[in-house]
Amino acid sequence: MPEAVADTLMSHLPPAGWSDVARKSDIDALRVATKHDIDALRDATKHDIQELRVATKHDIDALRAAINHDIDQLSVRLDNVETRLESIEGKLGDLASMKRYVVTTGIALATLISGFGIPLLLAVT
Repeated sequence: MPEAVADTLMSHLPPAGWSDVARKSDIDALRVATKHDIDALRDATKHDIQELRVATKHDIDALRAAINHDIDQLSVRLDNVETRLESIEGKLGDLASMKRYVVTTGIALATLISGFGIPLLLAVT
């Protein structure tokens, strides 16, 4: 490269001295420090993931227990409803028997009254 071009190129570079030049040992030290940082970050991430797994399992177990408790309570309530429905069925059966009794009694009374009424009508005429 011609000297004039090199001077122009160098004039566009920021001012720097030998202290700004990286040596191979500087790069190796940076590489070791970076590897150490990455290893520490990997270990911390693994630890965080493990804690998250434990917390999530705990939350899922608590949710499962709460759902099972709610299902048990619902089952008890449904059993109570079933008992009440059976009681209502029994009362409806009793009402049906009473209705038959009342209708039969009414028919018997109507027959009795009409039986007495016919001779009275014949006697009056």
